[in-house]
Amino acid sequence: MKKNMMKAFLTTAVMGTVMAAGSMMAMAEEPVTVTWFASRPVDGAIDLAIRQIAQQYSEEHGGNWQFEVITEADRPSYLQKLQTLISGGNMPDIIDIDATPYCQELVDAGMLVDVKEYLNQEGLYDKFEPTALAYQEFTNGTMYTLPLEYHVEMIWYNKEIFAENGLEVPKTMDEWLDVCEKLSEAGITPISVDGADRWPVIRYLAMMPFRETGNDYIISLSEGNASMGDQAGRNGIEFFQKIGQYFQEGFAATDYATAQAMFLDGQSAMYYIGDWEIAAMQEAYKNGTIDYFYMPAVDGALTGANEFCVNSGIGMAFNAETFDEKTKDFVKYVIENYGKIYAGMDQMTPIKSELPEDHEFSDLYLRVREDMGSIGEHFLKPWDCYLDSNTCTVVNDNALLLATGDIDADTFISLVDTALEEYKSGF
Repeated sequence: MKKNMMKAFLTTAVMGTVMAAGSMMAMAEEPVTVTWFASRPVDGAIDLAIRQIAQQYSEEHGGNWQFEVITEADRPSYLQKLQTLISGGNMPDIIDIDATPYCQELVDAGMLVDVKEYLNQEGLYDKFEPTALAYQEFTNGTMYTLPLEYHVEMIWYNKEIFAENGLEVPKTMDEWLDVCEKLSEAGITPISVDGADRWPVIRYLAMMPFRETGNDYIISLSEGNASMGDQAGRNGIEFFQKIGQYFQEGFAATDYATAQAMFLDGQSAMYYIGDWEIAAMQEAYKNGTIDYFYMPAVDGALTGANEFCVNSGIGMAFNAETFDEKTKDFVKYVIENYGKIYAGMDQMTPIKSELPEDHEFSDLYLRVREDMGSIGEHFLKPWDCYLDSNTCTVVNDNALLLATGDIDADTFISLVDTALEEYKSGF
């Protein structure tokens, strides 16, 4: 009944089912169904990899097993539907969720499986990249989500534009601002940014606090033990206001595809995005038109040049009520097979794995993969993983106004602090 209600609720979602064609005896039995409510692009690398593994598992384990994927790729819509399902007692077997305050509420209610405990029990913990697992943890070190991605984020730049203007790759944040200023004076848009999705803009706000404190400041802020007006916050705002003046005109309404196209068409000199866009960057990189650098450093800061934004994306969490032996066995099978299959799709994998020998990898892929082997102790974790949803909205919307100069620093600080206080009081 539970799954029927869920399917009725998600009539507009994209559904895919992997089923085994077992024996007549197996067909006569009640089939085992594992349902995943996913927030991934349909036919994206993760979706395809998991479906392929489910097909293999089904073929190897007989016909009394099926895997059902219900997808809502739009994250706000997904979260709204997920909360409705859970509040109605219809939680799927597997869900996608970040280690957010809402996820913590589910943990506190005993609804999610302790993934760290499960991995250790099965001897699977060390199969993962340590940073990929650390990203999934709550601030107290507990972990209830399994990573399926592993990414670094970088600043891509147009080598021809840099060379024509006598510019070197910046090593410090001040040098980066100097590069932006010189480009602007030359009539060149320094940075194109996807403002419509908000998160690319917030990365710039988070950079200076991360350089100075790691994630300590945003953790304190999210817990109500710091103010947006504290020194780390003000330094972040100051840098954000400076670099925001170098975003393209109308950036707040520019979408992901347009911002990227601006950069690849030579209409902007720089563009911040992660390695998940290697395929889009490949041709220009191979032609020698573009290259990348990581977040510049700050002299004397806590974090160094080999520490920047690293993430393992939204995690896969498991319903504690339905996490039986068959589900555990399937999850184990996924972990044992996912790394090589996912890497074979030109993706960076969170699971340590040899690269498939029958696939040719580009020089760009191999270079980024090598970079990921020398990441330092600290990594910038996006602010929306720490802040409650309402405060996230306040930060996201008003940061756009802050960057355009439509509100000042004190107004922004007051808005954020008020949202945090309201959440803390309600909580």
